Amino acid sequence: MKVSGRLAVDTNAVIAYREGISEVCTLIDEADVIILPVTVLGELLYGALNSAKTEKNEQVIQKFAAYSLVMQVDEAVATRYAKVRFNLKKNGTPIPENDIWVAAACLELEVPLLSRDGHFKYVEGLDLCNW
Repeated sequence: MKVSGRLAVDTNAVIAYREGISEVCTLIDEADVIILPVTVLGELLYGALNSAKTEKNEQVIQKFAAYSLVMQVDEAVATRYAKVRFNLKKNGTPIPENDIWVAAACLELEVPLLSRDGHFKYVEGLDLCNW
């Protein structure tokens, strides 16, 4: 699968990239712009704080973030979040709260999301890349 242009990354994609999973590394390295939703950044930083190598892991995350466009939550993303969450509830297909924010950011930017989380398939209109 070839991805060109912009690509958003979920937490599991960043971890797979750090672990050197070749398909993920190729997808991320070939993208023109990596978009890191601020929610994903928060999850990664939490993971670093919760690890035995906090300082080292924080440095790795900050380096990745420096080469990415960190997508902030703004009013447009919040509005999109509300619609996504409402549709998921209406359809009886809830997903984790943070992932609704990630999906909302991707939908607002019209950018594909690289993730292994299968529940993203329930988000209408989300362009999902899996490995």
